[in-house]
Amino acid sequence: MINARILDGDIVFIKKQDIVKNGEIAAVIVNNDSKATLRRLYYYQNKSLLILRAENTAYEDQIYQNEELKQVRILGKAVAFQSGIR
Repeated sequence: MINARILDGDIVFIKKQDIVKNGEIAAVIVNNDSKATLRRLYYYQNKSLLILRAENTAYEDQIYQNEELKQVRILGKAVAFQSGIR
């Protein structure tokens, strides 16, 4: 999430909620993984399409459609972050 100024080791505060607005940063779990990831979320209900976009060009978009949507669980919305002194 370097383009959102969230760097490795930063603390991100998450407001627990099942739904976030398009373009907001969300904590999500994919495929019941034990690790959550932060991504900008874009959901297009009319196309049953979800795009998880990293704020780092080194990572590609994660795209889920139709039945694949069941693999994604939104934990909540990122509301703040705290960086250490660098």
